[in-house]
Amino acid sequence: MTETKDMLATIYTALLANATIAKLTLAGGSHRISYFESPETADHDNLFVVITPVGPPVPAAVGSDDYLNVQFTFQVNVESISRPARNAVAREIQNEMLALGFSRLAGAQNELDEFMTETNRFVDVRRYRGNTKLYDTNY
Repeated sequence: MTETKDMLATIYTALLANATIAKLTLAGGSHRISYFESPETADHDNLFVVITPVGPPVPAAVGSDDYLNVQFTFQVNVESISRPARNAVAREIQNEMLALGFSRLAGAQNELDEFMTETNRFVDVRRYRGNTKLYDTNY
């Protein structure tokens, strides 16, 4: 039996391999990149990234009564009290997602670039969608 792959872990690993992202998310000896939501106990004075699946993986192509590849959609939030740091990390994330085969989804419902007065942080939210290579369906 073939081992099931984890796209969240793939994205996480790619982001940490990026020097800019690794440097700007490091605080207190650990990197501030998490899945689904930022932990309640996290120090929110430093930059952090949250990766969230927008839904489960879905079959993208079918042939000979079998799924040929899988489509993923992720939302990536970057929050920081520093707008330049937030912008640098958001740009690097976009580059890493592109390298993984994901494209950015445009449109008001898929993006956010604001200063949140209730948290005193700059927030950048982007959604990305991508398909695995053909016959890469073990997710």
